[in-house]
Amino acid sequence: MKLELISSQFVFDNIKNRPFSHCASIFETKRGDILVTWYSGSYETSPDQAILISRFDGKSWSKPEIVVDTPEKADGNPIIFEWRDKLYLFYVTIEGGGLPPEIGKNFVSFLQKGEVKGAWDTCSIKYKISKDEGKTFGEEVIFRKEWGWMIRNRPIILSNRELLFPFYDEREWKVFFGITEKDFDSFKFFGDLRTPKGCIHPVVVEKENGNLVCFLRTRDGFIYKSVSKDFGRTWEEPQKTCLKNPNSGIDLLKLRNGYYLLAYNDSSYMRSPLSLAISKDLESWEKILDVEKEPYEFSYPNLLEDKNGNIHLVYTWKRTHIKYCIFRLMEV
Repeated sequence: MKLELISSQFVFDNIKNRPFSHCASIFETKRGDILVTWYSGSYETSPDQAILISRFDGKSWSKPEIVVDTPEKADGNPIIFEWRDKLYLFYVTIEGGGLPPEIGKNFVSFLQKGEVKGAWDTCSIKYKISKDEGKTFGEEVIFRKEWGWMIRNRPIILSNRELLFPFYDEREWKVFFGITEKDFDSFKFFGDLRTPKGCIHPVVVEKENGNLVCFLRTRDGFIYKSVSKDFGRTWEEPQKTCLKNPNSGIDLLKLRNGYYLLAYNDSSYMRSPLSLAISKDLESWEKILDVEKEPYEFSYPNLLEDKNGNIHLVYTWKRTHIKYCIFRLMEV
């Protein structure tokens, strides 16, 4: 398999007074528009950090609009997904005050040296609902007020119609899962996944009939993997894969042709290169493309397979822009 690049562009040119942008989430509407949401501010965890959204109609991107901006607090980690004919925008708000500029502007370097306290570990989780495919969003709803839980990757709808929502604990660097078949008030929580040095950002795919595989961002230099054979009720102890990870976000997508596509940084130390790899069995992987190779930060990829089978990728570009690519997947 190989990927042919159809187009590549930035979602926006610049955002006035918000030089920092990060952590994009992508979604395709019923009419075929592409929505991308992310957060922007003066720096990571800055009090002016807000969540923005833009729409691609196949020709151009709409001007970014602010959809969440909590006064004097940083909002982040937006996730956009559809469940039961409602479009949800989940996100977090840093309630503990955030970080000073000297740390926030160099957040990754501080993170790689050790734990960073007083920021993402003080988040509440919230959401809004759109009834018009993301053109407008309703009032803010608090999902969890208590600090510490975080979100990054989209929930998935399992073959038994349950919704599985991957969570992680920023305080303890462990992963767990909320499962419901009714509503967000009916979640039951399962799993307590940990790696030797800590893991976050779980991303889950269902192979078939309740057999789930979760990939984990870690501090251990590699992506770790855990397996569930009972729709996420119990999980095996995470095992190290052959895939490198520099303590940075990943995404894993099950394609309609039965293959699995992974977006990740193929390094144990740097958030470059940003790479795509493909697998038939989630065991052996073939790297098919380095999307970016320069020694800068290209991170937090998010993948989408559209109705026509094209692959869409958004990611953080040097922590200043969100870049958007479309690929065509072809057999060799």
